[in-house]
Amino acid sequence: MPSNTASHSPNGRREFLTRSLAGLAVLGSSFGPLERLFAADDEAFPLGDAAFPPAGGFLMESAPGPETVINGKRVLYFGGTGYFALHGHPEVIEAGVAAFRKFGCHSATSRTGFGNTPVQLELERRIAEFFGAEDSIHFVSGYLDNLFLVQALKAKATAIFIDETAHFSIRDAVYSALLPVHTYKHRDPEDLARQLKAKLKAGDTPLVMSDGIFPTFGVIAPVPEYLKALEPYGGYLCLDDSHAVGHLGPNGRGTYDYYGVKSDRCFYAGTMSKAFGGHGGFIPASKAFIDHIKAVCGAYPGATPSPTPAMAASLKGLEIVMREPQRRERLRRNVARIKTGLKKLGYDMNDTPVPIVTWVLKSPEAMKKVQKELFDRGIAVALLKYVGAPEGGVLRASIFSEHTTEQIDRLLAEMKRLG
Repeated sequence: MPSNTASHSPNGRREFLTRSLAGLAVLGSSFGPLERLFAADDEAFPLGDAAFPPAGGFLMESAPGPETVINGKRVLYFGGTGYFALHGHPEVIEAGVAAFRKFGCHSATSRTGFGNTPVQLELERRIAEFFGAEDSIHFVSGYLDNLFLVQALKAKATAIFIDETAHFSIRDAVYSALLPVHTYKHRDPEDLARQLKAKLKAGDTPLVMSDGIFPTFGVIAPVPEYLKALEPYGGYLCLDDSHAVGHLGPNGRGTYDYYGVKSDRCFYAGTMSKAFGGHGGFIPASKAFIDHIKAVCGAYPGATPSPTPAMAASLKGLEIVMREPQRRERLRRNVARIKTGLKKLGYDMNDTPVPIVTWVLKSPEAMKKVQKELFDRGIAVALLKYVGAPEGGVLRASIFSEHTTEQIDRLLAEMKRLG
């Protein structure tokens, strides 16, 4: 059975966090001795609130993995998006600790000055290698992915078209271009074609933006159909592929890899913060395009890079994904198992290998009750009111490669019991 990496090396986690925050004595006045924050899992401090969710929300007290400590309770964890459960992997933690000792927190200056580090340059080299690109750029947050893409492409476009349920980061980014912005119906290439025809004039060039995998329901953008709709206009397609990179497609390169699409008019960005177990956003592309990003995007000279320990952790997570492709196969088997089981229970499930399963009950109160009953029985699933969700939200379970078949079957058994 795959090991539960979240439970590995608690001493390594405590050492990393203790060293990171040792100077923040103020925490002692709020929580008691600093070491209490990094106590063993069975010593996690309770919140003292019987409400559900507790006042202030949930509190994660360990690295996320198949088993995670939340609100002082070790639970089977089907939340978050750490699809390979690498955030608590001992090698990832030790890489961060070693970088902290050598480089401190971060470079405290931008990359156009003295802000480059060997860690960041090696991370960008390995990102390009994994994605089969000439070059890549890594930056402090995946939320900036779409801002970088929009800023780099705005001079080539005359209008932007986004999915009506596009991620918040796409919505925020597109208005920075100061171009007309239009929406098309969710995952509807026919409506995209209608919007392009209605909104564009002769000679106009569209920039179409979409999530690769939509995070609420785990559905995939119909990329080939979007490209067909774009053909008469010679436009560009950009994907926020944060939920796809690392696991989707035969090489784990994301949505374009899944469809076998290659085009110099297709761009995408991802994050190290999900499947790769690290932190920060990235764009793999040609060297010319990466150089263009650095030249025109104000966040490149204007923002401090990611914390160096986080980049070292990202690099190690990427190396693990590269050397252990079997994690992708384990993840696909687990996804097939949970979706097959939920179908047998009468739930409507898609047949994609996306490690997100979502269901909607008759009322928000019913979903909150199910979430609470599952948590009381030691299983954590998310109740999300997120982009693309109905007003009452959805219940969502995220599947990891390191979940055992017994853990998945236990979730299925509890779902059957709850009806």
